[in-house]
Amino acid sequence: MAQDTRTAVFIVDDNAMTRTLLRMMIQGEQYQVVGEAGTAEQALERMKAIRPAIVCLDVRLPDVDGLELLRRIRAILPACAILMVTACNDRGTVETAMRDGANGFILKPFNPGTVLDALNQVAAALGGAKPPDQ
Repeated sequence: MAQDTRTAVFIVDDNAMTRTLLRMMIQGEQYQVVGEAGTAEQALERMKAIRPAIVCLDVRLPDVDGLELLRRIRAILPACAILMVTACNDRGTVETAMRDGANGFILKPFNPGTVLDALNQVAAALGGAKPPDQ
């Protein structure tokens, strides 16, 4: 069986519909959604085993603030790229997230183009997936 060369993506969002939409937009020839979680606790346990290349992380979670989870993910998976998913583009949140290691943002409401653009940017920075037609 051939090895899967798609970039592994993990989704963390407390809203099941948001996770489903992201999965449908991401899953394809270039990216593989390898896991998802609705809480920080579930996310950390699953990510330790899966070790994804990219995490799409909601800023607001029910058990731990998304910015705190960002710091925890950075500690256990330093090479992982993290895209914050948020409806809030408040400057303080953006600055804190970038200072703490976020690689970019996906702003809600999102569409397939903006999601894939953000993924392609961080994947290229990781040296992984190349933008289509290259």
